[in-house]
Amino acid sequence: AGDGDCGHTHARAARAIQEWARARPPPAAPAQLLSALADLLLEKMGGSSGVLYGLFLTAAARPLLNRSDLPMWADAMDAGIEAVQRYGGAAPGDRTMLDSLCAAAQALHALRGPGADPL
Repeated sequence: AGDGDCGHTHARAARAIQEWARARPPPAAPAQLLSALADLLLEKMGGSSGVLYGLFLTAAARPLLNRSDLPMWADAMDAGIEAVQRYGGAAPGDRTMLDSLCAAAQALHALRGPGADPL
């Protein structure tokens, strides 16, 4: 069970991202952007959510180092989900952030199929 501060924690993260984006241009490369966001959330978000988002974004950045096409974004989601599962101990269906992340990953993977229209 959560500790009741989810809204405050996410609001703190949103404010930190806004301030960060105003202070400097965000990196254009997806891997660098995700890595920078991971560092920011680890520093500013707080709570277990900050750590889990940091882990997710750090792992998701790796597949995007050389390519950032749709298949690589799906792979990035998978890498992030795997990191959250490994270090957080949750599984899909446990009513955690993983449920939403897994649904997003499934949608990305569906777009990889033949005849899929990403728009």
